Amino acid sequence: MNERMIDRWRPRVVTWLAVVWAAGMVGCHWGGGPDLGPETRLTEPEKSGATFSFPYYTDVVARGNTVAAVYMVANGRMNRHVVVRRSTDGGRTWGAPFVLDEPGFGDTISVSPDLVTFADGSLLAVWQARRNAVGEKFILSRKSSDFGATFGETRTLNAVHQSFPGSVASRPDGAVLVAYSDERNIERDIFANHSTDGGATWPTADVIVAPSNKSESVGPTAALGEGGEAWVAWEEKRRGDAALSVAHSSDGGATWSSPVRIDDPNAKASPIWPSLVESGGRLTATWTSGIVGETSRSWLWMVSSTDGGKTWSAPKAVYEGAALAISQMLAVGPRLFLVWHGGASDETGIYFNSSEDGGATWTRPFDSPARLDDSRPAILAVRPRIAVDGNRLAVAWQEGDREIVARLSADGGKTWLGEKAIRVAEVEKGNLRLPQVAVSDQGAWVLWERWADMTGLRKTLADADLPTPIDIVVRKVPFPQ
Repeated sequence: MNERMIDRWRPRVVTWLAVVWAAGMVGCHWGGGPDLGPETRLTEPEKSGATFSFPYYTDVVARGNTVAAVYMVANGRMNRHVVVRRSTDGGRTWGAPFVLDEPGFGDTISVSPDLVTFADGSLLAVWQARRNAVGEKFILSRKSSDFGATFGETRTLNAVHQSFPGSVASRPDGAVLVAYSDERNIERDIFANHSTDGGATWPTADVIVAPSNKSESVGPTAALGEGGEAWVAWEEKRRGDAALSVAHSSDGGATWSSPVRIDDPNAKASPIWPSLVESGGRLTATWTSGIVGETSRSWLWMVSSTDGGKTWSAPKAVYEGAALAISQMLAVGPRLFLVWHGGASDETGIYFNSSEDGGATWTRPFDSPARLDDSRPAILAVRPRIAVDGNRLAVAWQEGDREIVARLSADGGKTWLGEKAIRVAEVEKGNLRLPQVAVSDQGAWVLWERWADMTGLRKTLADADLPTPIDIVVRKVPFPQ
């Protein structure tokens, strides 16, 4: 999904308060597991990270031995910074934090950062900033031509400052599309902006993707094809109905066609959390739906289009179970990679499938996908994230709130290294959250949130708006040589 999209898609206040006991894990050689790098705390000083309404406050990317991480930190009592740190030696040492939102936006709550990389070694940071004093919500970007060593000027992508965190799609050649929900017309509509030079320049005005129809349009996900082909899918909340719509652009995002509905209007539950990718002229979309009550049920749906999004296949349920499915899908050339969690409400697993032909066929039947976790009783293996570089593939997830776990593949997901999943981080009791993962030809890097120990601390009414402090931690997981 564009990935960084789970929980961010549907804003909700984070109320998790738990105990963290910091403990490392001793690495070992392949056969039992890899020699892991050290756990490195990126937040300086300790516990200077902060939470807000949108989980996934982080991102991490890699190119060779150069790794860049972006995350959110406290900025006074209410505001937040988004900062970047960079390593050029595979994560052994890290440069000083660079504050992305200064100058100009240091008085905002800056959240939901994404990092996008390009073939020329440049990268782009995109995030949302709220200036609550005057009710403004900005979509901002900064480009780095040297993979995070330095950054250019801050660009504002939304002409009217009323936009929620967005979805970023990119191509290696520098094409970028950012789509976001926006309330400038009272009801929330989908707007977009685009760049052809890796985010160095943007049109002055963003554009509405679909004419306002008095519905609430939220949760956009963007995709790019060849040339000027671009698409946006989103949730559309109508009176007594909910739908998933897709609009197409043939000029990179400057103008948009009328939207097409892709979900089943007679489905048992409303669609949420769409993901959309393009590969070789084929579009593939997934989304989740679920029923919560005495009998909980969830589905992960998939559809495809081979005519640029004009028509779509009938929705197919690729997962059905009690646990609400959370997924991520990536397209890399002709290959698609899909990972999700699902299962019983008290025991979930991490599942994987892939396609070598853009989604026309899949490596395994969806009723028997590859399972990546160790299938331990009463373990909630959830929130998988995936990264790919050539044939190297890494998947990271959390098990309960006590473990960060990963699996590696050196052949694009056909087989998986090691007999068991790799325990990247473990605590006796605590709160390890929301892993992210990057991969290059030099290894994989897993980044996660480690929440502060709040044992014995009780907030008063005067402390109600104080953030729960967290740390951001990263660790290298090497591929075998």
